[in-house]
Amino acid sequence: MRVCVRLLFAVLFVGVILAFLSTNCLAQTYRIEIPLKNGKTLPAFMFLPQSGVKGRLPAVICGVGVGSQQIPQYHEHCRFLAERNFAVILMDPSNYPENLFPASYPYTWDRGASYMVGSVNQGVVAGRLAISDEWYLASIKATVDYLCCSPLVDPTRIVFSGFSQPANAALTYACRDQRIRAIVWNYGGSPWVMPYNVLQLPPVLIFHGEDDDVYDVKYARKLASELHTNAKYYEAYIYPRQKHMFNFYYDLGSENRFMRPVIQDSFDRLIAFLNRVLETPSRNKKVPPFALQQHFLNPDLAYYPLDAPISGK
Repeated sequence: MRVCVRLLFAVLFVGVILAFLSTNCLAQTYRIEIPLKNGKTLPAFMFLPQSGVKGRLPAVICGVGVGSQQIPQYHEHCRFLAERNFAVILMDPSNYPENLFPASYPYTWDRGASYMVGSVNQGVVAGRLAISDEWYLASIKATVDYLCCSPLVDPTRIVFSGFSQPANAALTYACRDQRIRAIVWNYGGSPWVMPYNVLQLPPVLIFHGEDDDVYDVKYARKLASELHTNAKYYEAYIYPRQKHMFNFYYDLGSENRFMRPVIQDSFDRLIAFLNRVLETPSRNKKVPPFALQQHFLNPDLAYYPLDAPISGK
C-alpha cells in the first residue's frame, strides 16, 4: 500500500511540474526516480516534446543495458522520439548502482577502461539473470505502472523498446502484461533469451545487424519466422554490414547521427511502425495478421529476412 501511495505522489508531483513547464516550451529531459516494490527507486530519464504536451501522449519505454541510461547517444535517440510526440522513459532494468561506473563512463563507455568496467558489470548482471529474472522484470513493471499513473500519458498506448539484453526481457514481459501495445526488439538473442509465448505477443518490430558481434543475427530470423508462422503482426529489418547497436551509435568525437544514414533509416521505420500499431483502428479497417511484405528502394539498407534477399548476394 505504501508503495502505491509513493508511486501516486511521485507521478503526480512530476506530472504537474512537467505539464507546467511543457506549456512554456521548456520541457525536454528530466531525471526521475521510479518507486520499486522493495522500497528502493529506479533512476531513469523522461523526455517530452519541447513544443508542449497537448492531451495524453503515447509512450515508449527504452530499456537499455547495464548503466547505459547515461549514454549521450541514447539520450539523443529518446529526444528525437519525444519530438515526434511521444513521452519517452530511458531506463536500465538491472538498476545497477551508478556509483560503480567511472564519472567519464557516459562519454568513454565504448573504449578503454570504461569499456572494461562496463563488461564486468554486464557479467555481474548476467550472473544474476542466470539465477532469476523476476527482479529484472519487476523494474519494467514499475516503469509501466509509473506511466499508467501519469496524467501526461495515454495508458492504452505504451510500447517497450528493448536494446540488447532488455530486448530479450521485452518478449517475456509483454506476454504477462497486456498494457504493452507493441515491442521494438533491437538485436537481442542467446544466451540470455527469456521464455515467451509467441501467441501472446503484441506487434513486434525487429532490428538487427547482419554482422552483429554480440548476438548472432540468426536469433532475429528465428523470431521473425515464429511470428510469421503464427500469423502475428511483425516487421523485421536486417541491416547488412552492421554490428551491435548500429541504429543509434556513432563516435562522439568525430561524428553525429546524421553522418550515418542507417541511423536515420531505422529511425524512420521505427516511427512508421509506432504510428501504425498505436493508431486506433476503425471498424472498417482491418489490421493485417502480419506485416505486409514489401520491396525497398534501397535493398542494401534493409530487407525482410523471409523473402527479400540482399542485393548482390
